[in-house]
Amino acid sequence: MPDPNDDLDLPLALPPAPPDEPRPGFPVLASLAPVAGALALWFVTGSPLSLAFAAFGPIVAVASMLDARRQVAKRLRRARRDRESALAALRDELGGRQARELEHARRLHPSARRALAAPPGALWRPAAPAAVVLGTGRAASGVRVTGTPVDDADRELLALARRLDRAPITVEPGAGIGIVGPRLLARAAARAVVVQLAARCAPGGVGFRFPQDPEWSWAAGLPHGGRDPLVHVIESDEASAARTAADHSDGWLVAVASDAAQLPPGAGTVLRLHSPRDGVLERERGLPAGRRLVPDLVSIEEASAWASAASAAADRAGLAAGAARLPRSVPFETLAQPAPDPAGRGSLAAVVGASAPGADGSVELDLVREGPHALVAGTSGSGKSEFLISWLAALAVAHPPERAAFLLIDFKGGATFEPLRGLPHVAGIVTDLDEAEARRAVESLRAELRHREHVLRAAGAREIAALAPEVALPRLVIVIDEYQAMVDRFPEVGQVIADIAARGRSLGVHLVLAAQRPNGVVREQVTANCGVRVSLRVLDRADSIAVIGTPAAASLDAESPGRAVLATAERRPIEFQAAFTSSGALERIRAAADGAPARRPWLDPLPRVVEPADLAKLVVADAAGVRGTDAEATPADTTAAGRGVVFGVVDEPERQRRSLAQWHPEADGHLLVVGGAGSGRSGALGSVARSFAARHGGDAVVVLGGPRSGEWDRLHEELARVRAAAYSGPRLLVADDLDSRHRAWPEEHRHAVAATLEALLREGRATGLRLAASATSVQALGSGIREGFSSTLLLRHPNRGELVHAGGVGDLWRADEPPGAGQWRGGRVQVVRTGPPPASAERPVAPLRPPSDRPLAVVTDSVVADAAALRPGAGREVVELGANPASARHAAAAVEAGGAPIVVGDGDAWAMNWALLAGIRERGPLVVHGGPAEYRAVVRDRRVPPLLDDGRSQCWLLEAGAAPVRRAWPAAPAVPAGPDRSAHPGLREPPRG
Repeated sequence: MPDPNDDLDLPLALPPAPPDEPRPGFPVLASLAPVAGALALWFVTGSPLSLAFAAFGPIVAVASMLDARRQVAKRLRRARRDRESALAALRDELGGRQARELEHARRLHPSARRALAAPPGALWRPAAPAAVVLGTGRAASGVRVTGTPVDDADRELLALARRLDRAPITVEPGAGIGIVGPRLLARAAARAVVVQLAARCAPGGVGFRFPQDPEWSWAAGLPHGGRDPLVHVIESDEASAARTAADHSDGWLVAVASDAAQLPPGAGTVLRLHSPRDGVLERERGLPAGRRLVPDLVSIEEASAWASAASAAADRAGLAAGAARLPRSVPFETLAQPAPDPAGRGSLAAVVGASAPGADGSVELDLVREGPHALVAGTSGSGKSEFLISWLAALAVAHPPERAAFLLIDFKGGATFEPLRGLPHVAGIVTDLDEAEARRAVESLRAELRHREHVLRAAGAREIAALAPEVALPRLVIVIDEYQAMVDRFPEVGQVIADIAARGRSLGVHLVLAAQRPNGVVREQVTANCGVRVSLRVLDRADSIAVIGTPAAASLDAESPGRAVLATAERRPIEFQAAFTSSGALERIRAAADGAPARRPWLDPLPRVVEPADLAKLVVADAAGVRGTDAEATPADTTAAGRGVVFGVVDEPERQRRSLAQWHPEADGHLLVVGGAGSGRSGALGSVARSFAARHGGDAVVVLGGPRSGEWDRLHEELARVRAAAYSGPRLLVADDLDSRHRAWPEEHRHAVAATLEALLREGRATGLRLAASATSVQALGSGIREGFSSTLLLRHPNRGELVHAGGVGDLWRADEPPGAGQWRGGRVQVVRTGPPPASAERPVAPLRPPSDRPLAVVTDSVVADAAALRPGAGREVVELGANPASARHAAAAVEAGGAPIVVGDGDAWAMNWALLAGIRERGPLVVHGGPAEYRAVVRDRRVPPLLDDGRSQCWLLEAGAAPVRRAWPAAPAVPAGPDRSAHPGLREPPRG
């Protein structure tokens, strides 16, 4: 909203003077021109009548002159009217601005009359005012009017703009004020000054000393008892003037005297009163003397009534004069705490500070009797955090851990509650909440409420105070610092806080919500249950009123951290000094505390690394400290986890525990691990494989890896065993990087292995075979494979959207998750670190040993090299099919004659010698060396041959009527093959000897 006084600095301007137009003269030329024309016409025509036109010239000239003068006069009258209207508007604007200026000055410097009219306490501020009003008079106006005056009206308006009548005349009280005149008038003016200071400064911000005179007895009702400043009101005479100045040099001075000579020296302001309506400032710091004013006067009756009302307001706000005598620091060790009552749950009493010197001034809070919850406000530097620590320390001294436990939440991640770490009462300190941890907080707190309901229901009690002493259920105090920041970021936390506020009294859960500005942040249903209200210094009166019902906390001394106002339903607001607990005091409290640590309602997040040896410690230790929300629910056994395969730890905040992450192959089906790069997919598969092997034996686990030929064989062997129902027990097939491991395979083999995997997924469940595989993305798998997995372990994904698309819970996504962290069945999981799955043993490939008594056809794309590789151990002819038909005829003749040559040719050569190939295959095998292209060039079989690791070191061997098999191609000879002894081109014999 714009400030209505913002336009006071904008200058106004006098309207310009009316234009001074000269009076029009007589048009001589215009009158003579018709005369000359008429004479010329008479001379030409000779008609005397034409001379009559000569008279028109003077007539028209006179008429034109008169009309011009009329127009000038008309414009001048209009300009004067416009200027008068502008002056009237300027006067109105000037009057409006000066009225706003006057009202602003009166608000900024309220007079004694205004202070008497305001509600007591409405104008209180922490510090004494820098100026007080002595009366009203003429002051300089801040409104500026520019322009040059042209008449007396302008000069009068400029004079009016320079002055502000009936303005408050202010002086500095710290410079000392002397009031001279008849005693009756001087005392009334001094009372006006005192009322102003008392009305504008909180009781702890200023103090007064008055003469021992019945005329000043009314001031005994003032609630002000401060000492900085201390205002000395004196009535001096000539003999005591010098002594008075010396005695009261430590504060402000308001002196009353009949004559100026009786005033103490050094008074910066001297006001002489002539009558109730006339006063003169004879001395004023920084200004010439002689200003006249109408003095502010207050009667004894008015001052006495106001003092009584102000005292009542201070009592209601807890700002009585005794508060000003509070110590600036209250050591915790000086407070006597209530004696512990281990057998009872009916109190959480603790002494947190002092409201007056001595033991009788101690301030005790009891969340059970006065709560059940508390609201704490305080701006930065007010001592709010120190107060919370002292309150918790007092609770720890007065109540054992089995009767009081603390859950401490610092949203901004600071070290507010670190000094309390180590107390057995502290069930947890939570800092740096992110979205995932906020969700855990909501679930954990709701679980705690369910747990307490179950305990009460099992004991047949309606509230915690009715429980038998042997029932282990302490009261839980949840302290949240910077509550407003947490609720702003995580509104769902506010919902569970409202639930606790409504049900916490009977369940023994107490909230202490601390915020800098709780107004508008804490829900109404929460504040309605906050019977204890504590406000340290706040900056806004509205914030103070919202917390404690009075503006008193906005007037607390900023130089006294820990100064606070306490309000409860059972007692009126009181000001007190909160205790300060030193580190040494906390050490002594820790050393003296005994008893078992408090049950933890809130577990720490899962560790970033879980070693196999940590499983029992993580799960069983938590079972000892945090029971499930149902009495019959106990943490899973780490040594005998049913028939499940244990691979990690699951966070279950909704059950206040951690449990083993288990995969039950029989019930859960095939397992797919999905996660981005570096998410720990291989490690997760390794954990699953080792756990499965520990339960069913190492032979029950088959890990795909090593040469791809071995993987091809294992897949087909497993499929054959599935279809033959040859399994004697559970069996696990492990495939890492399932979405990319077959990417480099030939196309027909990729399709074939996908079909094999689909068959294994589809048919394996009935025979005990389970697949555990990993992939970077579910969508990267074919639909048949993707749909075959019924259990999914989701590890870290690049973004929330991909995680949700994969079936995960978006609220659990984190960008900085460590390897092995993810989701299992909707809960957060950390996989045991075991390393990748152990690779299965590689299988050797049988070497190629062609039969020596039968011919052999070899299809290759490297005829010469392959022929050379075969000759050393062949012991017979090796014929190379080439472009020369003689080699083909020679080979055909040898085959027809019953020989057993080895005939080597490429696909084109064999295509031209199809009869030769058919003749060889009738008696002997076929070898394909090179790859799928060579295989398809000569083999008319739709079956996919076994996968080769590469086309050079391995080949296919095909016997008539049998499926192709994989063989190792013989290595190239180490020495040259020798001279060519063939009788025909293209035919070479192996070297002899």
